[in-house]
Amino acid sequence: MTKLILLRHGQSLANADHLFAGHSDFDLSEFGRAQAQMTASYLLKHERIDKIYASDLLRAYHTACPVGDAFGLPVVKDTGLREIYAGAWEGMSFSEIAESYPDAFSLWRNDYSHACPPKGESTAEVYRRVVPHICSLAQENDGKCVLLATHATVVRAFDSYARGLSEEETWQIPFYHNASINIYNYDNGKVSVIRSDIIDHLEGNTSALPPIINA
Repeated sequence: MTKLILLRHGQSLANADHLFAGHSDFDLSEFGRAQAQMTASYLLKHERIDKIYASDLLRAYHTACPVGDAFGLPVVKDTGLREIYAGAWEGMSFSEIAESYPDAFSLWRNDYSHACPPKGESTAEVYRRVVPHICSLAQENDGKCVLLATHATVVRAFDSYARGLSEEETWQIPFYHNASINIYNYDNGKVSVIRSDIIDHLEGNTSALPPIINA
């Protein structure tokens, strides 16, 4: 059995400015760096981590680095853990997207499972990309505790799978907080949820989605 810990990155500069980051390589904000340090301290106290993988995008990689430092482990960059590719929306503000792409953005807000940024990757494609990849990492690390530092859509897709939901049902899973910890067990091809959206370690230093997304 493999214990999987999916860690959403801390607040990024894109999060702080309400931008759709996608594959654009925004780093952590200062607030996000503090979240990453708090996460590392919590994990060192409560978990035994054997291997660390991170999306190669800076916001995820730099969230994992303090954990690597705490456990004395290298952080392996993994492009398979990247966020959804946002196509025409890359780096745009959510307000700009809502104004320029009203129909596609309405689908993103109201029918997430079928949403797809123009010229980008659909949420269903993310599901089909990340679920087998994460399961493969779990198989490679049987008997270990593995940390995967990644992104909101990746966590949402894998959490859907772990709860027995299809790619058509990912809308049922909320967006989890920046620097949230999400824990699963992988045993002979079966994934079970232990706990999701853990933010106790942030001591109230949480960051939320902009109102235009939450509305």
